[in-house]
Amino acid sequence: MKKILVSDYDDTFYLNDMDIEENKKWVDNFRKKGNLFIIATGRGYIDFKEALTTYNFNYDYVILNHGTTVIDKNKNILINYSIEQSIILKMIMALKPKNRILYFYDDLTESTEYIENKKVLKINLRYDSKDMALETAEMLNNKYGEYVKAYPVPINDVEIISNVTDKAKAIYFIANKEQTANDNIYTIGNGHNDIEMIKEFKGYCVTKSASDLKKEATCEFASVSELIKKII
Repeated sequence: MKKILVSDYDDTFYLNDMDIEENKKWVDNFRKKGNLFIIATGRGYIDFKEALTTYNFNYDYVILNHGTTVIDKNKNILINYSIEQSIILKMIMALKPKNRILYFYDDLTESTEYIENKKVLKINLRYDSKDMALETAEMLNNKYGEYVKAYPVPINDVEIISNVTDKAKAIYFIANKEQTANDNIYTIGNGHNDIEMIKEFKGYCVTKSASDLKKEATCEFASVSELIKKII
């Protein structure tokens, strides 16, 4: 029976240069047995391409922007979920001063400018402190949770996506496409944006993970390669 392994990228699939080489080797072993490997990341397409160019790893699908976008290994865009346009400007006006704002669009481009004729997949906000980022994420989820999900991410950032999606929902889309039962899906991550997929599927975490995520994980692994050894 085909299995699917879904891994976060930053601080999970990639911990350091030595670790990712070991992970790549075991991912190839996993895929040779007819299984599928998926990267599920908060990164946008441009940042993901840079990682792929640098480390040249194999995958079957990639979930981008915390779940807004799914791309197959041939770079075909399978889904794109955008933020409701009527709410974007309202949110921006309600936000406290920020160092930077970055928009991610449905043609997979990025810009510091809001372009009205493009659909926005994700908004990135950068603040001076972690506390301000956490406070902003909480405010957005409380005030605009009907429309969006806001995740605190490293470097004092907040990232906003549509509330109709997340990593878990993107995995369900792929599982349905591949006709794979949920019991054969394994997930591993380290951050707040991984909580949904860890709760929904067989969820694990790496050693250095957010405390909220650790509460939901079945157990911890030192690396993705260690989890693959357990699975196969």
